[in-house]
Amino acid sequence: MPGKPEVIVVAGGSSSRFGSDKLLAPFNGRPLISRVLSVAAEVGDVIVVSSWEEISRLGGLLAGARVVEDLPQLPCGGPPRGVASAIGHVSSDRVLVMPGDAAWATAGSLEALLRQCAERLASPLMSGGLVNPSFVCGPTGLLREAVDLMCSKASLGLRARMTDLLRSSSSRLVGASPLGGQARFYDLDVPGDRPPRSRGPRRTVELDPAAYRRAVSLAAAGDVQGAALAFREESAAYRRLRVWHLELHSLLDAQALGLGVARRVERLRALLRRPSLS
Repeated sequence: MPGKPEVIVVAGGSSSRFGSDKLLAPFNGRPLISRVLSVAAEVGDVIVVSSWEEISRLGGLLAGARVVEDLPQLPCGGPPRGVASAIGHVSSDRVLVMPGDAAWATAGSLEALLRQCAERLASPLMSGGLVNPSFVCGPTGLLREAVDLMCSKASLGLRARMTDLLRSSSSRLVGASPLGGQARFYDLDVPGDRPPRSRGPRRTVELDPAAYRRAVSLAAAGDVQGAALAFREESAAYRRLRVWHLELHSLLDAQALGLGVARRVERLRALLRRPSLS
């Protein structure tokens, strides 16, 4: 039997869309972050990562969790930097990453996801070709390798995204329905937000990281055109799998390297319903 996993709760962000400090917002009678940390503690040992300013603001609400400061010197930003800052503090064989605004997550849904990632990384697959990579789990060694590659990509001037963790590894996208429904993997975005009623897809998708890894390697070697074409090749695989979210992100990388894919990028952005995920 595998040991108890560690749970990295990424508790950062400006809450600009929310209009106030989202993590302190009341949710079912207590601050949102308290609710999230309580659920995370049912699953494993909790590590909270955030900026020092946010840690100071949350204060005693973080009691019982190890607290790690977000490292501003890392080349990636946002949630990717939070994961990169915390991964070195993980000592267990398995790790789960989740967002601090996972208002509707339950221990049962998180444990169901953990059962899918004994040998690979896994994230929930949502409706409409969306993935929620803010929830990702897997063997600690594989996640560390994926984080290193993500940060290497960012050092080349390409944007680091949480989807990079999945794109760079032999990963599994698990339909949200068997995991308890996609509402369990829906983050609180704005006041009054409500999760979707649909339980989400049942299908499972396996990802091959070869094209992504080749693209990053070519970019590091200075072959910009070759890297752009490899990202486009990666995007074609996601298009066949009907995972529009990952197709968009691979095309955005190709576009950043000069490939003319603007029309398809705009179509995908229109297709995907939550702009915050693009």
